[in-house]
Amino acid sequence: MDSLMNQGLELMLVGMGVVFVFLIILVGVTTLMSALVQRFGQAPVAPESAAPSGAVARTDVPPAAVIKAIESAVRQHRQSQS
Repeated sequence: MDSLMNQGLELMLVGMGVVFVFLIILVGVTTLMSALVQRFGQAPVAPESAAPSGAVARTDVPPAAVIKAIESAVRQHRQSQS
């Protein structure tokens, strides 16, 4: 029984040691990759647009016809639910 307990304790310590070493290596590699990306992976700066500083170009707004169609569909849906 004592031998089985010693084997279990040894297996636990070896397993925990392997996990600990792996995590230390993982932290080191992640830190190294972060340093490399910060040094060599700088994103290019986009040039400023010619629009005035107060104006914001809205390209995500749908056309007026689409908005009207959505409004009428919502109105129809609400009337059918009442």
